[in-house]
Amino acid sequence: MINKSFCHLLFAFIIYLLTTVNVSADLEKNIIDKLNLTETLSFDFNQKISDKEEMGKCFIKYPLLMRCNYQNDKKKVIISNGKTVAIIKKKYKKIYYYPIKTTPLFFILKKEKIIDLIKSTKPNLEDSNLVVFEFIDKKANKIKIFFDKNSLVLKGWETKDAYSNKVNFIMSNLVINNQIVDNFFKIPSKEDL
Repeated sequence: MINKSFCHLLFAFIIYLLTTVNVSADLEKNIIDKLNLTETLSFDFNQKISDKEEMGKCFIKYPLLMRCNYQNDKKKVIISNGKTVAIIKKKYKKIYYYPIKTTPLFFILKKEKIIDLIKSTKPNLEDSNLVVFEFIDKKANKIKIFFDKNSLVLKGWETKDAYSNKVNFIMSNLVINNQIVDNFFKIPSKEDL
């Protein structure tokens, strides 16, 4: 015969499991709802690649448009026009082009892909400040997407660059749904640098 203490403990454990699953499902649904309402993002960023840190200001317009202006002596700018990602170093009048589909930005700048990830997986990490989801693409590249647990907004991401260096990109001073015209994401020609 099962004693009453064990039954109470088992009942409490079952209630805990059901509550945890419900809270997690609500959290995921609320993050998805917030993403669905998001058309543009403007924010300051701190990017760390290995031991090198860079800062600047970024603008994202879904889907696939991004412009990041770095505060450095090279006057670096990264622009995604939806098809191509350009890394521009104005100081040297150089532009490097990459098809967006070959970069992690293809995943990060398509909120439908992030929503599908949230629907199909559970968070890899959930603490008092962050909720982290992890995506592994067909080439075994790992992308971690961070959300602020309280506001439920995108907080940043972690990927690897072309040289297998860890890239940690953290957002701050986020403004959602400011109007940004598409022309802002136009990649300049080398002559215009």
